[in-house]
Amino acid sequence: MKHCFAVCAYKDSPYLTECLDSLKAQESPSPILLCTATPSAYLEETARAYDAEYHVNPDHPGIGSDWNFALACAKAAGYDLVTLCHQDDLYLPSYGAAAKKAACPELLIYFSDYGEQRGTETVTKTRLLRIKRLLLWRMRVKAFQTSRFMKHRTLAMGDPICCPAVTFNLNRLPVPLFLTDMTTSLDWQTWERVSLMDGRFAYDPEVRMLHRIHVGSTTTQVLEKGGRQPEDYAMFRKFWCTPIAKLLTRWYSTSEKSNKV
Repeated sequence: MKHCFAVCAYKDSPYLTECLDSLKAQESPSPILLCTATPSAYLEETARAYDAEYHVNPDHPGIGSDWNFALACAKAAGYDLVTLCHQDDLYLPSYGAAAKKAACPELLIYFSDYGEQRGTETVTKTRLLRIKRLLLWRMRVKAFQTSRFMKHRTLAMGDPICCPAVTFNLNRLPVPLFLTDMTTSLDWQTWERVSLMDGRFAYDPEVRMLHRIHVGSTTTQVLEKGGRQPEDYAMFRKFWCTPIAKLLTRWYSTSEKSNKV
């Protein structure tokens, strides 16, 4: 299966080149696509410097639109597997090799464990990370990775899957994949839909990428404004009755405070 990294770039991130450096340093290299809905000379020059294909999304910027566009670019270029890279994040050298090793006809998504990059500090143990690892216990059992029930229940207590740690098998997934009615929980929304499909959630419990936590990130800004609770509640309602969903939403918002800078 042919694999690529598709980097979703928004404006001129000061961390973009670090992300690209980490992709270039992979033990098993893959081509890089740089996709954006906010084109600039900087992004075009950066793509050229890193020998990355440069693609401009003609639609208005939006998380769901940007991710769907990147997947569509990868599919049109003939790639079977695509890792949606966030421009601020870092990929450890083993990530690409591990994703390719997990590839099989029944694969839906591969996803690894992850750590956080906070300034110059790499953090792999926080309250939130411990909770997410606990929620993923079912996916450590290979037989459970293809069970619709087990995949679905893994998502019932929150979203334990880090979106930039995911590699998608475009041979089994529809494109466009992401709905655009949510802005903060759309990845969780997507995992819930995909969990009900036949195929494997290949969970790799090794830390193979680092999600950067900084004041300019979308996640940090949304959490500061308290803007994701309605979407989280809508997701919990897919698994639970109203009283339990409300209780879990309050608990979930508290647990995610470690995502703040």
